Amino acid sequence: MKTKSNSRLRRSPGDLRHQSGMAVILVMALLAIILVYVAGNLGTIHHLSRELRLIDQKQVRRLESISKTNAVATATNAVVLEAAVSLSK
Repeated sequence: MKTKSNSRLRRSPGDLRHQSGMAVILVMALLAIILVYVAGNLGTIHHLSRELRLIDQKQVRRLESISKTNAVATATNAVVLEAAVSLSK
């Protein structure tokens, strides 16, 4: 009985180099895509950080002005309350 030649199953060294070269190209392409994605995320994080800092500064200014207004109102209320107490005596 004759057996079929395994010449189709064997690969030449040129074929192996071609396949390993394609694997390297694929890995490099995937790495490039990941690096582009990471760079985009870093830019977005930078912009969000800057925007968050600006919002924080605006809130601090707003709350400082409210606390100054409350301090003046509290002082005014204390003077009015003191005057009312002195008048009732």
